[in-house]
Amino acid sequence: MLATLNELLYEDLTRAELFISMFYVKYNDEKRLLTYANAGHNRPFLYRSRGATCMELDAEGLILGVKRDVIFEEKSIQLQRGDLLLLYTDGITEARNPSGEFFGSERLCSILCKVHGEQPDRVVETIHSEVTDFIGSPVAEDDISMVAMKVL
Repeated sequence: MLATLNELLYEDLTRAELFISMFYVKYNDEKRLLTYANAGHNRPFLYRSRGATCMELDAEGLILGVKRDVIFEEKSIQLQRGDLLLLYTDGITEARNPSGEFFGSERLCSILCKVHGEQPDRVVETIHSEVTDFIGSPVAEDDISMVAMKVL
């Protein structure tokens, strides 16, 4: 999918001197199998209910529109009941407080570990609230987008 998108968008993005980052996921709920690939986007977090750990999903891949014939690594991971996936934009981790400190990945992972038992909409609300409190303003400098998915 990412290789096809890259080829389709290459000319337009190159002419406009733009690029697109993207993290692609496909989930088979019968097998609880998550397949994913990355096109230069920040790595999503996966909270594993068994072991109570937070990990990043990593796969090799270049941003879309930079060069032709890019190979995007595809990986799969078996999920289990209670696992929580969080896809997000860098507006969260790169949000800065008045002192210039970044919100960061560690802080995001820590919050995810605390709220993993909540429903996905509540997870997103909590993270957004924490970022807003951290920056001291309801208006962020960059976009903030999230998608949370919990395995039942």
